[in-house]
Amino acid sequence: MLNRRFIRIRVLQALYAFYNKEGEELSRAENELIRSMDRIYDLYALMLELLISFQRLAEDRIEEGKRKRLPTHEDLHPNLKFVENPAIMDLIDSDRLRQYSQSHAVNWGDQKEFVKMLFRIVRESELYAQYLEREEETYKGHRDFLVEMYAEFVANNETLHEILEEKSIYWVEDLALVNSAVVRTLQVLKEKSGASKAIEPLYRDVEDKDFAIDLMRKVVTQGDKFEDMIADKAKNWEMERIAQMDMLLMKLALAEFLHFKTIPVKVSMNEYIELSKEFSTNKSKVFINGILDKLVAELKESGELRKLGRGLIE
Repeated sequence: MLNRRFIRIRVLQALYAFYNKEGEELSRAENELIRSMDRIYDLYALMLELLISFQRLAEDRIEEGKRKRLPTHEDLHPNLKFVENPAIMDLIDSDRLRQYSQSHAVNWGDQKEFVKMLFRIVRESELYAQYLEREEETYKGHRDFLVEMYAEFVANNETLHEILEEKSIYWVEDLALVNSAVVRTLQVLKEKSGASKAIEPLYRDVEDKDFAIDLMRKVVTQGDKFEDMIADKAKNWEMERIAQMDMLLMKLALAEFLHFKTIPVKVSMNEYIELSKEFSTNKSKVFINGILDKLVAELKESGELRKLGRGLIE
């Protein structure tokens, strides 16, 4: 679920916090970095649980209709299409999702009124009405409806953003990544095998988690060395004038150049220049690009820049 771009952003944020908190210990900062990424999985599970909550609300509404003193024909013969949506049933049947949500207390119990309100909006929509009216439906049709519903009514809901912001300072920023993961999760569901594929892992492999810790550790433990290297190439600049975020971005790039042998130099360069556009000043891109170009040229000449595999330096 987490890609390298997102991991780099988290490490950058963790380093910024580390250097701006007096007396902070590296081990504690590393633990906080991992915790901040683990919390993304809570959000991912929470958004999948929202779809399950919709199904349960629809089920409860049907049961309430049947218990009326004077039930209508519709109450007695309800449309069960959404309640029995096989893609939602696969989410419900996912052992991994259920176990994770239970063990991490991931649920919408404290936001029942919001969930009811949001599902009412869905239920009263033309999209929902058209879905119920379709007579024949394939598994793909059920699945595609969930994707459309999520994209239209959940992903960009402003009230939802406010709720998530109260729960975690990171979650509104993380929501775009999680929304993509939820949609991807729904899109890969398949008939007869959906439940087994109903939740993505947080990391694609153990190397990604190790990458985050190793990258942060290299910047902290070799920060003075990296700073001297940068200062040598920024002789017309006083070090105090270099924005802290620019310095961190260049240190991260140097850490990847020197210690991550399978990451191409060009990839590291491009990643941190792109991040400078998002996290630093308007002039940072040109400045960082210029300094890193000089450093790469020097490291090539000295033989310090060693990458595994052909084509990883250029």
